[in-house]
Amino acid sequence: MAYSLSPAPSAVERPPKASIRTFITTLVSRLNDLSNRFARLLAVREERRMLLRMSDQQLADIGITRAQAEEEYRQSFPLR
Repeated sequence: MAYSLSPAPSAVERPPKASIRTFITTLVSRLNDLSNRFARLLAVREERRMLLRMSDQQLADIGITRAQAEEEYRQSFPLR
């Protein structure tokens, strides 16, 4: 019986499995992205709260009205 170096005809080529290092790197990257998004969300909410704490004179100095500040704050909690 002769042996051949080629794979058997019924063998299916499969892509190589990702290594555990690749998996962990991808997981850490996605967790960092999620953490950065959450931190940005908290920063934006805090900035919107600061608008509400400003006096009408301070708001006028930056060119917005009290109503615009309140509308911006409401965007922190979209009702859909």
